[in-house]
Amino acid sequence: MKPLKITFHLDGTGICFDPNEPIHLDALIHFALMPFHRQSGNPPSRDESPEDIHLPLGKWYLQSSWGWHASALIPDGNIDTLMYWRKRFRQSMVELCRGNANIKNGAYRDYNQPMQVFLYKSLTAYALGDRRTILTLLRRHIKYLGKKRSIGLGKVVGVEVDVVKEDCSLMIKNIAQRWLPNPDGFRVVRPRPPYWNNVGRVVCCDVGDCLSF
Repeated sequence: MKPLKITFHLDGTGICFDPNEPIHLDALIHFALMPFHRQSGNPPSRDESPEDIHLPLGKWYLQSSWGWHASALIPDGNIDTLMYWRKRFRQSMVELCRGNANIKNGAYRDYNQPMQVFLYKSLTAYALGDRRTILTLLRRHIKYLGKKRSIGLGKVVGVEVDVVKEDCSLMIKNIAQRWLPNPDGFRVVRPRPPYWNNVGRVVCCDVGDCLSF
């Protein structure tokens, strides 16, 4: 295990995501490995205990919880713009519809919604793990980041994984680089992927909080 710096290079068209819900590196690695560990049957629901699969990362233990040495993805700037997500009902295809096509609700609804898009050139994360395995997984399986990937936003054009001198996956000068258990925090979340699951949730700090331990 070595301290690593991971850089995701984007194509410049923008990425759509919520800065208050940052993307964590271990979630991306978990996503890349999950198809190889998926069992038959339906996946667990949010309230059912998920399977903890082994990631090529070091583990941390804190306040009776544990997680992976992987930070959130930090953008290289703060330039944003406003785009609109538009979808119109194709009237020429109306004869293929069953019943009446309601363009106010349901599958045929027209959309014209604004969405915030960040014009980042790259995002950076830190980890403690196996460089070669992480590089292979990310380059092979992570092609897009964020929301609205179906319309081309968040396209990853390159991934670099470099060995650095210091492990910055948890904190940098007492500034949290990921969600960590903290009784003074305001976020209740599972401290390791899958983050959407409710099992094992604890009170955590936010990315960017100043910690004293």
